[in-house]
Amino acid sequence: MRSQLHQLELVYPPISNQEAEWVKDDEEVQKQISKSNLYFIGQKPESFFLFPSEQEIDRSINKESKMTFQILCGVRTSSCTLDINAMYDFYKVSNDVNLEFEMGDKNIRIWRLDGDEPEIFDWFTTEKLIFDRSRGKPFILGFDDFADFFTYNLHYVGISKSQTSFERLIVQPHDKRLRILCNEHPLNKGSRVTDELILFFFRIKSQEMKQYLVESDFDQLGKNELDDHLRILADAEKAYVSVINTKYNEVKFKDYPLSTDGLAGSSLNRIAYLIDENITFVTDLVSLVSKRDKIFAPKLYADFIAIDFDDKTVELFKS
Repeated sequence: MRSQLHQLELVYPPISNQEAEWVKDDEEVQKQISKSNLYFIGQKPESFFLFPSEQEIDRSINKESKMTFQILCGVRTSSCTLDINAMYDFYKVSNDVNLEFEMGDKNIRIWRLDGDEPEIFDWFTTEKLIFDRSRGKPFILGFDDFADFFTYNLHYVGISKSQTSFERLIVQPHDKRLRILCNEHPLNKGSRVTDELILFFFRIKSQEMKQYLVESDFDQLGKNELDDHLRILADAEKAYVSVINTKYNEVKFKDYPLSTDGLAGSSLNRIAYLIDENITFVTDLVSLVSKRDKIFAPKLYADFIAIDFDDKTVELFKS
């Protein structure tokens, strides 16, 4: 009996369609996103930062070494605090290093001034702040309802076998991304769809379990199909599209788990897919809810898709 568990993990914080245009020439961003071959396209109301006056921010940083501000997303508002001393500790930087803060309604940049030229100490878009909070970064205080801000309408699931997600989705024109931009309405009054459209870049972490129940099972000793990344990738796309029925995936893979390029026909008996993030995706038919505490406790509960190749069944299990 052979089973596999495949976990989808973000390789980079979610970015808006507009932000993708801004960062596409950044070599570090290219390097990180190029680790992905599986991508989602979602949408939610445009998010903003709202700060008190500069004088209040300066007084707070000088007195308490903390910066508190609001995060807005549609009708939702929440309070968040950056603990500057905790940031020094987290990044193992001396408290003697002077920092300078640059704040806008979509970006926060923190510069360190100890060198010949200012260097970025840390930075946050609205989505990166939510992402870092979901990963349990210890210098982000409050914002306990971050999961409400990490919820997206899911429009499309795609893979790129011969290219990376960066090349397929950002560098080259992408048909479904352009269709979504042309056809969807903004969710927030005064926003553009390009600011609400969010791109997600995943890699798949896989593990295999073997159970030896009968003598013939020992024929599988030494065999490993985890290395066949393209088959896993193709199968993952089919699993998600067939179950959640995203609007812009025209091919619905109704025959799945049967396929010519997925994991059907292998020696596997069962597999499961889940998203290993604190994130929720919603379509007209279903929701995919995942909760993961990566730093403070080894806890994970997530909706998952279970496939039984023996029975040829596919089912979404709610956590």
